[in-house]
Amino acid sequence: MTRAPAEEAEHVVEVAEVETATAPSLGQRFFNVRTLLSFGLGFAILAFLFTRVQIDVGAILDRVRQANVFILAVALLVFYTTFPIRAVRWRRLLDNVEVSTHEEGGRRMGIPALSEIMFLAWFANCIVPAKLGDVYRAYLLKLNAGVSFSTTIGTILAERIIDVVVLFLLMLAATGLSFGRAVPAEVLVLMQIGLVLVVLVVIVLTSMRRLRPLIERVLPERLHEQYARFEHGTLNSFRGVPMLVFLSVAAWAAEVARLYLVTLSLGLNGIAESVIIFVALAAALMTTLPLTPAGLGFAEGAIVGVFLLAANAGLAPGVDEHAAASIALLDRGISYWSLIAIGLVVYPFSRKK
Repeated sequence: MTRAPAEEAEHVVEVAEVETATAPSLGQRFFNVRTLLSFGLGFAILAFLFTRVQIDVGAILDRVRQANVFILAVALLVFYTTFPIRAVRWRRLLDNVEVSTHEEGGRRMGIPALSEIMFLAWFANCIVPAKLGDVYRAYLLKLNAGVSFSTTIGTILAERIIDVVVLFLLMLAATGLSFGRAVPAEVLVLMQIGLVLVVLVVIVLTSMRRLRPLIERVLPERLHEQYARFEHGTLNSFRGVPMLVFLSVAAWAAEVARLYLVTLSLGLNGIAESVIIFVALAAALMTTLPLTPAGLGFAEGAIVGVFLLAANAGLAPGVDEHAAASIALLDRGISYWSLIAIGLVVYPFSRKK
């Protein structure tokens, strides 16, 4: 999100504090009031969804038990291939600011190590709100490679900007293929959210350098270097854009493939491919909302709601309330709950944390 100069200054102060201080543990973050309230909000949304759509839990569980376990295992495998893909992209972003990291004494980490850090960050996003996993990722790189936290946050911001733009364009294409000109109002709202995010990231990029003199007047002089590193990490990450876009599309394609395999596991093989693409990307868009951990509640609502709209338009034969809820349960079981389950095993033994 874009910030006013005063807010940007406050952000840089926080970055500077992390540069020199020890970050709170994930356990401390998980048990604070804000995190518990965010989980409460997520579960409240799920409860509202079940009440609103009048879903029979027993019918959903029956459908889930009948799902093809082998296809679900393949969907799980496809989902976890996104981590090395995203790690390769992050490696390229870090290489784009290589001069700065070398000057700071940082060392180059390989794809396996970056994949592990990426996984730990996603695990953090699943148990704490406000996308703090992204901040955690930058902190882990500082701990393990000695790279500036401020510079790394810049590369992660650049990564998010690329994701938002690619995601919106793919959703726009899928909307046109699925609904044509008769776009339902609910789908239009999702597209408007995507458009707002794209506008915000464009404002961030175009105003960052112009606002630097103003921000430096607000900031104490000792923090100017941190902001300079943050700006450098963001603006200099955009080299080799075609390859960065290709890797982004590959990661999103894996997200779509996961949802497609989930629908196949339930025997729903008549759903239009463009609908599956749109639903997968819409759910991913909802995970960017910082109100609940990894979009808990919002992502499930998007999956159920859009599938039901597509079914009413004749684009998702065989999908009713219980089928849509079953898809949401299985898909989020892979992309959210499996991260928590595996993360609780990996995190205690990881040497990167």
